Amino acid sequence: MDNPNFYHIRVNGHLDDSWAEWFDGLSISNQENGDALLSGLIQDQTALHGILNRISNLGLTLISLEAVREEDQIEKKEHNSESKDFS
Repeated sequence: MDNPNFYHIRVNGHLDDSWAEWFDGLSISNQENGDALLSGLIQDQTALHGILNRISNLGLTLISLEAVREEDQIEKKEHNSESKDFS
């Protein structure tokens, strides 16, 4: 893995934003269903394993791990900016 990849990591349970630094700056988004979504660029496989180890050490349940292609992120951002209602 030469380039950082964007990931979505879903865990069971909400996390306070103060944990973002401990998870290498990943953004934390608490979901209505009780899950937390950690999102952001992860430099390489070693960094990914470190984050997964932290999740395990906290006793959190890993629900899903998804590598998101850069093109999908760009399309999502464009779609979100177009669909905002400013009325």
